[in-house]
Amino acid sequence: MRYRSSRNTHLPLAIALTLLLATTAIAAPDQLILGRATTPPADVKGPIDLTIVPDFDDARVTVTVDGQKIVDGLRSPWHVPVDFGPQPVEHKIVVTATGADHKRIQWQTTINKGHQTLDVKIVPVDAANRIFEANVTSPDEDPIVTVSAWDDGKPIATVEQAPFRFTIPAEHFAQKSVQITARTKSGAEAADFWSAAGDVKNEAIEVRTVPLFVSVIDGNGTAHDDVDQSLFKVVDNGFEGQILQIGKAFNQPISIALLLDASTSMTYEMPKATRAAVNFVASTLKAGDRCAVYSVRSTPRREMELTSDRAAIENVVKSIQAEGRTALYDAIASAERELRDEKNRRAIVILTDGGDTSSIASFDEIDRITKESGIPIYVIAYDSGVNDDQPQDMNRLQYLATETGGFLVTASAKNLQARYADIEKDLRAQYAITYQITDLARHNQWRKVHVMLKSPQLTARTIRGYFAP
Repeated sequence: MRYRSSRNTHLPLAIALTLLLATTAIAAPDQLILGRATTPPADVKGPIDLTIVPDFDDARVTVTVDGQKIVDGLRSPWHVPVDFGPQPVEHKIVVTATGADHKRIQWQTTINKGHQTLDVKIVPVDAANRIFEANVTSPDEDPIVTVSAWDDGKPIATVEQAPFRFTIPAEHFAQKSVQITARTKSGAEAADFWSAAGDVKNEAIEVRTVPLFVSVIDGNGTAHDDVDQSLFKVVDNGFEGQILQIGKAFNQPISIALLLDASTSMTYEMPKATRAAVNFVASTLKAGDRCAVYSVRSTPRREMELTSDRAAIENVVKSIQAEGRTALYDAIASAERELRDEKNRRAIVILTDGGDTSSIASFDEIDRITKESGIPIYVIAYDSGVNDDQPQDMNRLQYLATETGGFLVTASAKNLQARYADIEKDLRAQYAITYQITDLARHNQWRKVHVMLKSPQLTARTIRGYFAP
């Protein structure tokens, strides 16, 4: 099961080989005569008038180019205008002529033989031992220089000479899927995917539809909302999901739980923290969105239940005073419970200057709760100048954010507002994907989810998995 894409001047057939309708004006097209005994000229390119010469007068003609049907049942006169693109590229043309008496003839013609396009196809040599090979083609004047395997936007194996064979490290093969790119001397790229799902057979299957929210980021961590839908692929528990719908998630309402660390260590920072939080709510919420507010102290307190009243949210946030310790896990558990039955898109946004110091809930319990809910967690780790570094606590928060499709960023008083803006942009740029999976499913089974993009410059971020219903 694979998807391929190329980003170069030799566009794929689906784009460059445009069937021009009879009403489309083509300025003085060249003519290419296709008969069983004709020989095509060299360097066929641009707008062409294909003229088919069947062996009988009452023929209905079907023409395919590289397997793509461009005309079916064409009657006399047998002409069809086609644009082969600005560069001569090798194409296989198959003509099938059928007569009224069901007489049928078929022949194939190859034009621009030897003028290969940039393409890459990954082939499993020994999938059990993670050994793969890339079959590549490229224009003679622009040879392949590297083939790389990728994981989460980072190269994990690179080969510079044919045969382009490599072994995927075990730690990067958990999803039993591989993404590769081929790069030419000029910098043009083509990508391909392989998934073991195509080799798996099940006798008992279940068909389910799964909703998913996905953020797409580049190497600088910048979120993008202009990604072509054809670049997405979803692998669910090793099986490829059939994407049914992709849309901008910003068009869907969102419910946000805003958690503010109000422990004693934040005493002198609360005015800055609350001001930044108010600005975040004002710029993020739109009509139909809702927000709940929690203060994180020795015992977390819900200051405001889910509401769309921005003025009320602002007043509550400004009134929060610092005292006590930090029951962060308990606050996350409370927010998860409040958002659990929400039909809207959901998110938990946390500002804290340290780890948990007084929760009843353990980290393992929070890990389970967050995975069950599938609500993305965004964490701003704030430097208040009071708490010492707590790497274990920050690593745990980083883990929760990553597992749920959110992220953790660090902030100081100088850039706190900018860090909130990063979260706002990520929420605005999310994609809503609905996909269908057909396989053997077990109730309450943990299923890993991986969204891949046919571009080494972009990485998809979403939940790492979910429990099957």
